[in-house]
Order: sequence, then structure tokens, then C-alpha cells
Amino acid sequence: MKKLIVALVILALSVLGFAVYNNYEDILMYITNKDWQVTESIGTVNVSNFYSVDGTSSNLLVVGNNYITGYSNTSKQTFDEAISVKGVVTASEGDYCIIGETDGTKLYMINGSKKVWSSEIQGTILGVSVNKNGYSAVIYKQAGYKSLVKLMDSEGKELFTSYLASTYAVDVEISNDNKTLVIAEINVEGIKVQSVIKIIDVNNVNQENVKKVDLGDDVLVVDVKFNDKNQIVVQTDGDIKIIENRQLNSFLSFKDLNVNIATIKNDNNAIYISKVDNGLFDSKYVLTICDYKDGGANKKEYEMKSLPSMMVTQKKNIVLLVENELLVVNTNGKLVKRVESVGNIKSIVMFDNGNSFGLVYRDKIEFLKI
Repeated sequence: MKKLIVALVILALSVLGFAVYNNYEDILMYITNKDWQVTESIGTVNVSNFYSVDGTSSNLLVVGNNYITGYSNTSKQTFDEAISVKGVVTASEGDYCIIGETDGTKLYMINGSKKVWSSEIQGTILGVSVNKNGYSAVIYKQAGYKSLVKLMDSEGKELFTSYLASTYAVDVEISNDNKTLVIAEINVEGIKVQSVIKIIDVNNVNQENVKKVDLGDDVLVVDVKFNDKNQIVVQTDGDIKIIENRQLNSFLSFKDLNVNIATIKNDNNAIYISKVDNGLFDSKYVLTICDYKDGGANKKEYEMKSLPSMMVTQKKNIVLLVENELLVVNTNGKLVKRVESVGNIKSIVMFDNGNSFGLVYRDKIEFLKI
């Protein structure tokens, strides 16, 4: 009889353990953050033959080969512009979005619900960038140079062009005060890859005032961004660094972390997801948020049992696609909403204010509010 009771207890514990494992996130959400909510769709629009979807503060912009269409966070169409492109790269900040024709020459600037200027460049577009004031930069190629970077004001007027004869520009950013242009460059001509950050004073453009910050040999620069403290944040394949007063400082090293996803796209935080192994068959994925204001000293964390296949962030929110669920986690590491996803999501696009987002499918966009 005693053996039967022991066997039943073991069986019950095994069933309980299996249930806890399979409902790990639900139980964790209940314990750590009881006020999470299930959110519902607030609108859906049908789309077709589009190249890209990007988000500003007031619109999601859908770009196709012959159109730019804007939708509000309630899925209402706000504008429709005729264009002609064969592919696009886009960048957005605040209420501005710049659209460049991939391997082409055409540029379009959107502010709010209208196209404010368009132009063509003498070269082939590779990448674009814009700040919250509408100052923009375009990376392009032209015979005789590895890359060129053109800076323009909010009306599309050219301010200057930087010609790169021996390096490739992989990213470019404009400071929020319009005073500084930063170019992330790589040199692949030697045995080792070399990455350099070039800092240019917009109001005093000459070689003497161009500051170059060497990131070292065999370091591949991935992304560069100005944070809300107007510091230059640099993401490489092995760490995140901060440039302040033109001095390079370490912020976060990935050396001892099993990092799967990392981003510096958030204005106030560096964010990464790492795998943590607790045993042979016991592992978890941890979302970690590092605030620039305290040097990343007080990290915020949120645990998941699976690796997200997508992660996007704006302002105080992070949206993650984990298996068949979307989790909305704030930058304090608290789950605030969850969404059951249906169908094959191509991408997640957030409005720049961080309060709404769109789920982009092959033939529709579903709008949700945080």
C-alpha cells in the first residue's frame, strides 16, 4: 500500500512539473505582474504587392512599387501618394520617414501625412537615415568611390557630401540637434577587418574637424545611434560602446554572454536576449534591458522559455514574437500585454511613439494598441 501511495505521489509531482514547464510564462506572468492584459485587434487593412512597412509617430507607411499609403493607429487611411520605385530602404524618426529606392536614385521624404520633398541622386542608393527634425542622410555608391554619404536638411537641400575612397559606409546617424553626423565605416582591404566611427561637425566641415574613432582590428561595426543623452552608441559583433566627448568607452561586452539578439534601436536602453543554461535539459532565455542613464548598472530582466523569432522596440515598450504569442514587455522588465498570433507574421512595425504597432502579414496589416 505504501509503495502505491509513493508511486501516486511521484506521478502527481511529475504531472505538476510537466504542467508548470508547459505553462512557465503564464505562471511567471501571474506571479510577477498580475495586471497583464490580453489585447485585441483595433483594425485590419488589406495590402498587396508592397516592399516595406515603416512607422512614424502618427502613421504606418506601406510602400509599394507605385504608391506610399499611410494609416493611423486606428487603421484609418490618412494619405496616398503615387511614386515609382523598384525596391526600397526606409528609415523613420518622430513624424519623418525617408524612403530610398534600392539600387536606384530616387528619394522621398514623408512628414506626417504628406510627402514634403522628393529628389534624385547621382549614384545608387544603399541606405538612408533621418532624425526627428527631418535632417536626412543617404549612403550611395558612385564610380571611383567605395561609398558616399550625403547630408540634407529638412527641405531636402544638400549640406555636404562625404566621399569614401577606401572604406565602406555601413550606417549613418544625425544627432538630434542637427550638429553632428556620424558614419560607421569598415575597411576590408587588409588581412583584418577594421571598423572606424567618423564624427563630423555639420557646421564646420573640414578634414581638421573630422574625428575618427578606431574600434580595433577584427571588430565589425553593426549599428550606430544617438541616444537621448546625445551620446553615440556603437554596436559591434562583440559589444556595445559609448562615444561621449569623442572618447570611446565600454558599455556592455557580449564575451561571457550567450547573446542571441541585441539592439540599440531604443533611445534610452541597450536591449539583448541571451540563453541561460541551468542544467542538461534546463535552459531559459532572458531579455535584459540596460539603461544608458545609469551606465547599465541596474539591469531589468524578463524570462522566457523560448527564443523570440522577432523583437522590435520603441520608447518604453518591447514587442516579442515567442512561438505563437506576442509579448509586450516594458523597459522595466514587466509584461504589460500579450497577443495570440494567428497566421504567418512577416514583420512587426511599431509607431514611433511606442504606443501602437502593426502585425504585417502577406496580404494584410493588423493594428493593435498597447
